[in-house]
Amino acid sequence: MKNNFYWNVYKNLEKELVEMLNLIHIDDKQLEIYSIKIAELILRTAVEIESISKTLYFQNGGTKSDDINLFFDTDCIELLESKWVLSKKIVQVSAPNVDFRLPENMILTPLKKANKRGSSSSDWQKAYQAIKHNRETSLPKANLKHLVRALAALFVLNLYYRDNSYWLDKDSSGTKFDSSLGSSLFSIKLHVRDGISADIVYSKNADFDECIYILKPTDDTRTAVQQELKVLNEKTAERTKTNIIDQLSKQLKGIQISHEEMPSTIRALAEKIKIENMQHVARENGLVLKKVFENLKYEAILNKNEY
Repeated sequence: MKNNFYWNVYKNLEKELVEMLNLIHIDDKQLEIYSIKIAELILRTAVEIESISKTLYFQNGGTKSDDINLFFDTDCIELLESKWVLSKKIVQVSAPNVDFRLPENMILTPLKKANKRGSSSSDWQKAYQAIKHNRETSLPKANLKHLVRALAALFVLNLYYRDNSYWLDKDSSGTKFDSSLGSSLFSIKLHVRDGISADIVYSKNADFDECIYILKPTDDTRTAVQQELKVLNEKTAERTKTNIIDQLSKQLKGIQISHEEMPSTIRALAEKIKIENMQHVARENGLVLKKVFENLKYEAILNKNEY
């Protein structure tokens, strides 16, 4: 396990924001509140983002020299974006003392445009640069909205730096998974996919790229299930091969169809026969299938776009 160097700093920054939120009722209308203290927190948060993004850059194949020509956004986060699609990763603001109602304030994509610079970059980056270069005239940009988003970005990068996995035993729905992952402010989306295919290692839902963690069967228990499914498929294919003609003849008997309809009708009946044979083979091998499925164990792992 990696050291907690970055995580401890993140938690200290988060603690300071939480203490502020305990003093102020924060809702959608209050996000434009700004102060010198918030400016300080944005600067400290952005410095951490620069540092951790460079560390992740080198850990994940970055080859540029570690000097003034290495940029945390267009170099480091750009590389991480190409690997992990960070721009789509969702962070939910889930602190109990925050009363956001607007979706854009409750559900964030804090690293969207974070691999850009200047006017093309994210709002929190532009606020950071403005505060850093001219704090007096840019103080209104040192607001809670930009701080929350910057801190959410740092939270995501910390999760990828820590790269923890979580043993969930037989919890196939992820109910035991703590989506806050140690944060007092945020939570993340867990990708959950039902079912196992004989040939596909992992199936993805439409929201796969939004999820920072994915729920999956452990490799050894998944492999055992897939092996049995392949045996079932082979037995089904053999059964269908040996009696397809007889079964088709029975299915077609008494059916009045035109010459043009014959090919599509035969295909549909063949698929129906295949399904019936699969069900028959499944009944014959039910005890074995039940046993391997009962032995499935699950884990939550970081979504590194490996599937």
